[in-house]
Amino acid sequence: MKNFFIIFALILLTQINVSANTSQNNDIFETYSVNNIFNQHKSDKAQIRSLLSNLNKYSNSHDADKIKEFYSKEYQSYDGFDLDAFVAAIKETFKTYPDIQYKSKIKSINVMNNWASVELTDTSISKKQALTQAIVNNKPVTDKKIEGIMESVCNYVIYLKKTGGRWQIYADNIISESTSIKYGLAQDIKMDIVSPLVAKEGEEYCISLNIKEKPKDSILLASLSREEIKYPPKTPLESFRKVPTTGMLERIVQANKNGINEYSLASVGITEISLNEEKTAINYEMSGIAFLMKRVNVYAAKNAFDREYVDKILKKEEL
Repeated sequence: MKNFFIIFALILLTQINVSANTSQNNDIFETYSVNNIFNQHKSDKAQIRSLLSNLNKYSNSHDADKIKEFYSKEYQSYDGFDLDAFVAAIKETFKTYPDIQYKSKIKSINVMNNWASVELTDTSISKKQALTQAIVNNKPVTDKKIEGIMESVCNYVIYLKKTGGRWQIYADNIISESTSIKYGLAQDIKMDIVSPLVAKEGEEYCISLNIKEKPKDSILLASLSREEIKYPPKTPLESFRKVPTTGMLERIVQANKNGINEYSLASVGITEISLNEEKTAINYEMSGIAFLMKRVNVYAAKNAFDREYVDKILKKEEL
């Protein structure tokens, strides 16, 4: 792929008349010396690492106002969130997951003058509780709670700009993201949702749910759906089906036609069946619940090249 961009750059340069004047000013050569550039990059990377360390600290202390200070007022995510929507989503997350904690790992830092890009992997975890339902001795039980846990992994890139000697986050682009929330018995069952990392707008793709080691004496119902990434999020319309004995459930969906990134979603309910002590009634208890989510990046059809020109090259015709 690098070779492609080198060739593209060479073609572009042949179309442009470039003139340059050399300068004998020693100050200019001193400013752009290898040592000065290296030292400046080293200082910038240290500042960015410190910024991200503090950002992680305030994320774990759930201080949305402090988090906001790390972002430019012009911030825009690749999902279309501006700064106000981003902060509102953060506050909603802290409200929904009051004990959520984050770990952030820097994979690379690239500095280009006053701009920088950083690739990171974030993991988050939070404990949850959910109300479950049961029918015991032919009577409904609606006040029983089951423990659960939320786990999420996100790979993304942030873009920063240095203004007045201060680095701020201007944009971010999420590459991949997966989240699971499992309650009760679902925590002990291996299950996964599979969907493409990218999809063309309006294109059909398959969402697959794979559940291994189904529990005995239980009924598994699941729903598969997709939802566009918007704020506030909408409650998905779910249609539950019985999971086959193979543990595999699939659904074909169509990506939205607006180029909006979306999530593939799976909701799973595990109901245990047993006889009461007197063996006079069948008891039903929802003993496990799971929600699985993966990001699907939706791209629009683009044509940034001359199709006729490319065809001539492929056919080795004269240009």
